[in-house]
Amino acid sequence: MKPNKIVFAAHDFSLSSRNSLEVAAAIAQKTGSKLFIYHVVSSSVLADSETVYTYSPDLDIKKASALMRRGITYLKKKFSGVPVAFEVDYGFLVPMMSSKIEELNPWLTVLGVKKRTGMDKVIFGDTCTTLIGKVKSPMLVIPLNYKALKLNSVVYGWDGKSAEVHQLNVLRDMLGDDDTNLTALNVSHYDDAVDKNAAAFRFALKKMFPNQHTDLKQVMGLDKEVEFEKAVKKMKPDVLVVYAHHYSVWQNIFHKRFSRYALKFSQSPVLVVA
Repeated sequence: MKPNKIVFAAHDFSLSSRNSLEVAAAIAQKTGSKLFIYHVVSSSVLADSETVYTYSPDLDIKKASALMRRGITYLKKKFSGVPVAFEVDYGFLVPMMSSKIEELNPWLTVLGVKKRTGMDKVIFGDTCTTLIGKVKSPMLVIPLNYKALKLNSVVYGWDGKSAEVHQLNVLRDMLGDDDTNLTALNVSHYDDAVDKNAAAFRFALKKMFPNQHTDLKQVMGLDKEVEFEKAVKKMKPDVLVVYAHHYSVWQNIFHKRFSRYALKFSQSPVLVVA
């Protein structure tokens, strides 16, 4: 466990956010962590032909803080022993969240997926996918209808480029002594690196997860994204773990983010590690 033991949970009072908050509280209780809940109030400047009205966030911050306190009372009753803190800020959502996560350096960040459609999606985008590669904290993304996190079966998308497993430390903390089936899934097309690293990776995986059942499943295919999606849907894991590279702005233009693609098709919670 990391020294600060903070589970960071973003909360916008939507259904998906409330569900993810319960998952975050359960993880904090299991791992002896502090739960930090964060909400960002934001609004644009409204203007008409005669006057310009500048939005003042004070009232909304006060209302959000009151709602947050009520929610924390409920969480403390359901998840006894969990220290809970919260903060309500005002500003642009993604920059504010990125800054707060960097400041607190939580060992895990929990977010709920909020599906946007139409112009709402065009204007605001998707917070989860936007944060991938921008924050160093591992992110657990919870689908809309999940309230209780199951950890019976976990699939990790291993790219075969390295035998290292240190990026899975967060998963080890989440699993503890749980009797979990952990399968590393690799999709490749005659990749020499996979053959070179497979044996060492198997050994390192088992060493890190001695209390779990570990395995390596390899699938051949030219279109790695499609084959990976098909394999994951067939395996139906309780949690899907994917790796996110930290690309520079220039690199991000040329590299597709496999982790973002996983969020689009996965019906299970997705743990994004880096």
